[in-house]
Amino acid sequence: MTIRDLEIFIEVCKTKNMSKAAENLKISQPTVSHAISQIETEYNVKLFDRISKKLYITDVGLRLLDNANNILEQFQNTVIFLQGSSTGHSITLGVSSYFSSKFLLEIINEYEKLHDDIKIRVYVDVREELLKQLDAGMINLAIIDGDADTDKVVSVPFYKDEILIISSKYSDLKDKPVLDHDDLKDRKFALGYLGEQSMKAFHSYLRETNIPIDIKYICKNKDMVINIVKSSDVLSFGTKSSFNDEDVILHKISDLDVTRPYNIVYHKETYLKKNLKDFVQFIKNKFKEKH
Repeated sequence: MTIRDLEIFIEVCKTKNMSKAAENLKISQPTVSHAISQIETEYNVKLFDRISKKLYITDVGLRLLDNANNILEQFQNTVIFLQGSSTGHSITLGVSSYFSSKFLLEIINEYEKLHDDIKIRVYVDVREELLKQLDAGMINLAIIDGDADTDKVVSVPFYKDEILIISSKYSDLKDKPVLDHDDLKDRKFALGYLGEQSMKAFHSYLRETNIPIDIKYICKNKDMVINIVKSSDVLSFGTKSSFNDEDVILHKISDLDVTRPYNIVYHKETYLKKNLKDFVQFIKNKFKEKH
C-alpha cells in the first residue's frame, strides 16, 4: 500500500463512485479499482460493500479513512518541511496573513540586498497554523499578530499597528481627522478581522460608551471591506498599515487607543543561528523607525 493508494481510497470515499474518483484524480477507472482491490487483497479486509452498483463504506473502511487522512496530512507536512529545509533558502519565515504586504516586501527585499548569500522563503497563514508549523520545525521564525499564548516559544515584540476608522473620501467625515461619539452614532459599519485583542478592546469601547452603531457587514476579506467603504457611507475599522488607498480616509477616535501588536516568534528549544539572530535584530531595528 502506497501514499497514492491512500489518496485514491480517500477520493473514492468522498465521491462514493470509482468512475467519479478516477475523473477527479485524472486517472483511469481500472487504476482506481486496482488500488482499492489491492488494499483489500493485501490485508484481507473489505473496505466497501457493493450493493446495486453503489458503494457503502464498511466499519474497517471508516477506520482506514480516519487514519489515511492523518497519514496524508503528515506526509504533506513532511514534504513542506523538506522543502523548507532546502539549502537554497537560509531562512524559512512564516508570516501572519494580516501583516502588511508592503512591510513584508520591504523586510525581504532589504535584507536579501544586504545579505546576498541568504535567501528567504515565506509562508503566509493565520497565526494558529504558523504556530503549528513552528512547533513542527517546518519554519524557523514567524511574524504573528498578537501573543503566542504558549510557553513553547520566545516572543520578540517589534511593532504595534494602530487601529483607525476608515471612511470614503466622499463621506461627510472626510475633513475630520479625529472622530468622537457623535460622529459614530447610528453609523453603518463593515467589520473586518482586527485580531482577538483588538476586537475585545473595540467591543468593550462600544459597551462602555453605549454608542449605537449598525454592524451591517462582517467580512473576512479586506478588499471587500475597502470596496464597501469606498462605494457607500459605511465606515470600518482597520490597521493603519493596511490601507494605502487614496479613496479612503483614516480617522482616529478621540478616546480610543487600540493597536494590533506583532511579534517575531521562534521555538524556545531552537538554537538561533547567527543569520537568524541577525534577521530578528534587523526587523527590530527597521521598525523602530515606524513607531
